[in-house]
Amino acid sequence: MGNIYLLRHGSTEWNEKQLWQGVVDTELSEKGYVQVRKIASLLKNKSISRIFSSPMKRAMQSAKIVAEEIGYSGEIIQDERLRECEIKLWNGKNFNQVLSDHYSEFNEWKTNLFSNVDGAESLGSVQDRMFEFLSEIIVHYANENVIIVSHAIALRMLVAKVLGLVPPMHLTFGLDNASLSCLWAKDGTVRVKFLNITSDDFPEIFDKKGDN
Repeated sequence: MGNIYLLRHGSTEWNEKQLWQGVVDTELSEKGYVQVRKIASLLKNKSISRIFSSPMKRAMQSAKIVAEEIGYSGEIIQDERLRECEIKLWNGKNFNQVLSDHYSEFNEWKTNLFSNVDGAESLGSVQDRMFEFLSEIIVHYANENVIIVSHAIALRMLVAKVLGLVPPMHLTFGLDNASLSCLWAKDGTVRVKFLNITSDDFPEIFDKKGDN
């Protein structure tokens, strides 16, 4: 039985402005770099076989930081299925603007797994590609530890699938920037080991490590 570590990328300037970004290819902010370096310390000495990442800049930057911090010298394998949900209809807007400008579309999207909203990939589409990827990892890396670096909606839908949650119940938990979660698989069953650990949860540990 191996661990499948799920890492949401570190903070971006869009995150800090609370703007929806979807597949807009933003980069980590200075805060984001610090966050990822800190959380990576939890993955040291874990015997990581592979690191997989969304090809988007903020995810790949996070994956490279983790690789450097844990001494991983292998290839970081990019996979398009790990990209974030396409939500171009409301990209660049904050939550209140989305509700004001696209209330009916947003409500349909967040409550219907296979919504049909022009300009917003359905949550079911995201979930299908993420779980397809996970299923392959379980087969090819059984009993090995791997890291998957991805995005908030993508990872949330993957975890929701494992937990058997359908929209809008996927909103009952959150995944913060640079948060670490973990799945494990045994005998065809996938379980959640822990969810959404960040360096802010244990400042007494992470602050001692510093920001370098």
